[in-house]
Amino acid sequence: MSRTDERKDFAHTGPGTLAGRYLRRFWHPIQVGEALQVGRPVRVQVLGEFFTLWRGEAGTVSLVQDRCPHRQTLLSLGWVAGDNIRCFYHGWEFDGGGQCVAQPAEKAGFAAKVRIRSYPVRDYLGFIFAYLGEGEPPEFRRCPELEESAGGVAVHSHPVPCNYFQRVENDLDELHVHFVHSATTGPLGLDELPEIRVSETEYGIRREGIRSGSGMNITRVAHFMMPNISMVDLPPSPAHRYWTITASWRVPVDDESMMTYAIRLKGGSKKESGDGEKRHGARAIEPSPSQVTEDVLAGKLRIQDLDPDYPGLFQVQDNVALAGQGRITDRSQDWLGQSDIGVILLRRIFERELGALADGKPLKDWKRPAERLDLAVSQVRELADLPG
Repeated sequence: MSRTDERKDFAHTGPGTLAGRYLRRFWHPIQVGEALQVGRPVRVQVLGEFFTLWRGEAGTVSLVQDRCPHRQTLLSLGWVAGDNIRCFYHGWEFDGGGQCVAQPAEKAGFAAKVRIRSYPVRDYLGFIFAYLGEGEPPEFRRCPELEESAGGVAVHSHPVPCNYFQRVENDLDELHVHFVHSATTGPLGLDELPEIRVSETEYGIRREGIRSGSGMNITRVAHFMMPNISMVDLPPSPAHRYWTITASWRVPVDDESMMTYAIRLKGGSKKESGDGEKRHGARAIEPSPSQVTEDVLAGKLRIQDLDPDYPGLFQVQDNVALAGQGRITDRSQDWLGQSDIGVILLRRIFERELGALADGKPLKDWKRPAERLDLAVSQVRELADLPG
């Protein structure tokens, strides 16, 4: 691949790729916190690499490289010993910082010479975040819009069967709501095509879909935080019957699949929700949105025939529109129009930043403000007060 082409290759994020080097400069969620049980290590794949993740007996979360350096066995097959992990093969034991602390069959002093790669982690808002890059991690971004919610938040993750950048571009595409999600938004009365406005900010891109404000046709606001976070006013759907705020991270698994990690404001007051229920995972959806997506893509059923009240409808609609482009698409074939100004701006920013990284020049230091971002929903005391 030529240097020019590499700067336009936002899709490939494996080790050593330009986009992969760029994304590794940021924190990413890699697991739902509740899914990581004490004493049960798991193997996770992020950005085309595998890692071993575990929660120790004291609740401490640790992340290290995938394999034991002794004979390359998967560390995730082993045991948790206190807050350490012990290899299944020969019992080599490592602490959360990657230092080998025990080797049952070796001479004393050998363990001190062995250290594996470890990674900083944070347990925040129901997700486990990791920094997978070189050097010191950047400042961890907090989300006051979600931390201070009266009704609490719902936390969930789901796979998306395509490259992460296709999903990221969708976050800058206001117009698709009226077509991809028309089975829901049309009957609700969100039927006015918006005027799209976008601008680069200190954190990424601010997007507006300008509408008249009558009925459900409010002006929707979205904030895209580089390189892969969307915070948006979300209209009612089969999964939630009210306007809400959702923050979503689009995290590459490999080049042809990704995970969405999403936090959504729940409706109701703190009194109604109860302090003990502020954060929880979403209930499993049946049938699985992943299976329904594959059935639609395989031609076994049509998305237009799905039950409008199916809780996984929004997921399936987006997944089909995105994976319908191919698992990883050739963007040089696109004919972009005026409604794609958000996508155009996003591509320009990525090309600029990847070019700076390739040339060893300073990158933009993306910073979000400490105060709440301006969202229509955030100005309403209770979500139930909004239309719908």
